[in-house]
Amino acid sequence: MKRAAIIVALLANLMPVLSVHSETPGLQLNPLQYEDNLTTNSVHLGYVDVSNPSDAIITIESKVQGFKQTDIAGHLGFFDDPEITGGIKVDLARFDLGPHEAIRVAFSVDPQKLPKGGVYAVIFFRTIPPQQSSASSFVAESANIGTLLMLQNGGSGAHVGKITKVDLPFLQFGRGLLGTFDYKNIDRSITAVGFKPAVSVRVLPWGSSPKLASALVLPSSERRFEVDRRGSFFGILPVTLTDTDSHQHVTTWVFALTGWYQLVLIIIVLTLGALAGASYLRKRQPLSQPDAALVTEPKSKAKPKTKAKPEPKTKAKPKSSTKSKSSTASSTARPKAKPKPKRRPKPKSTPE
Repeated sequence: MKRAAIIVALLANLMPVLSVHSETPGLQLNPLQYEDNLTTNSVHLGYVDVSNPSDAIITIESKVQGFKQTDIAGHLGFFDDPEITGGIKVDLARFDLGPHEAIRVAFSVDPQKLPKGGVYAVIFFRTIPPQQSSASSFVAESANIGTLLMLQNGGSGAHVGKITKVDLPFLQFGRGLLGTFDYKNIDRSITAVGFKPAVSVRVLPWGSSPKLASALVLPSSERRFEVDRRGSFFGILPVTLTDTDSHQHVTTWVFALTGWYQLVLIIIVLTLGALAGASYLRKRQPLSQPDAALVTEPKSKAKPKTKAKPEPKTKAKPKSSTKSKSSTASSTARPKAKPKPKRRPKPKSTPE
């Protein structure tokens, strides 16, 4: 008993040392995207609102990096660039925020220190984990969130791109026409800029041409977007995608049965199935005795007819001969008419 009590006492003393604490700090930024056209050489000012929604005090560091598109899905990669960090400055490099506090962080953009054309940067705000306590094992997490800066530093800002691929399955069912298309920003000039493609879709003979949803495509990058044309369509139809900037047209053909046309097809199939089932059951149903007699009588009469057809042709001649013989026999059987007696001439009288 004494040994058990000693073990319990030791475990109770070790519990504070073995306890594990975990905190998940959070950050909220506004705005998440910042766009500006740097038409003049003067310094442009902007701001980002940073708030702490947690119940603890957090320490935040800011950092400026460039970003680029890494794949066709639109994922971004971040990198350090001295030109970008030299032209974009954040007022607060490190600061603290209390529970549920917010602060407005200003930044400046100097066009003369940035490269010409499109400039794509991000201002990151990262929470610094607190120092670990020697009496506890501390599992800390760091939040890293940023505001994207999409700047146009001079240049014409022309949108130069093209549709490289359209993938629409030939058979289309459901709520509408679904598929994907790939779009590439082919501008390779020094002043190239990223932009959102303006692509519309049209299904003939329907006349409307709604625009499809898109996102930023950086210079020399390609990105994939969805084709989602809601509506009721039926038949083999041409689907045309049009780039409103370059006036490029790409047409593909599909067989569509979407919307309420599917309900019409279901009704037709059910009706035809009911008619086919009714006719099948009618054929399988046993006949009553009067009906059976009506059905079998023509069959019994039909057999001699089919066999007797050649007989009249072969026996027609002898019948005619017998008729002629009987007619001749009847004619010969008639008694001949008696010849009229000749009148005897009267004797001439002589005179006495």
